[in-house]
Amino acid sequence: MSDAKKTIIGFVCERSLPLEYMLDGGKALLDDPDTKVVIVPCSGMVKPTFLETALAKGADATFVCGCAIGDCHYRTGNLMIRERLEGKRSPKLRKTTDRRKVGMFFVTMKDRTAFLAALAEFKAGLDARPAQEE
Repeated sequence: MSDAKKTIIGFVCERSLPLEYMLDGGKALLDDPDTKVVIVPCSGMVKPTFLETALAKGADATFVCGCAIGDCHYRTGNLMIRERLEGKRSPKLRKTTDRRKVGMFFVTMKDRTAFLAALAEFKAGLDARPAQEE
């Protein structure tokens, strides 16, 4: 990743990560202050427009983090958002949305380290990914 600071907005299910130990008072990740978190009750409530709005308001990238697949507290929330972001379920991301800037992670409370590694990889890939084809 370039040395340029990236602003990342994440919509994170409150049941997927131990957020009470991971955030500062401004909802930034303690391990990655460039990443701001919006805590949601379930990743399934996240609509693609949330991500599109974050990008339109100046975020360099955005992501959704939900419970591990097969372990959603509300049964299918993580499947719903995954299908929306993959374009298999409505509402979908607009075709004009730069998908290189949209990530998704599905983890359990025990996967904090794995989540941070996946987030770092996502951020590093932002500069490495080729331009999106129209």
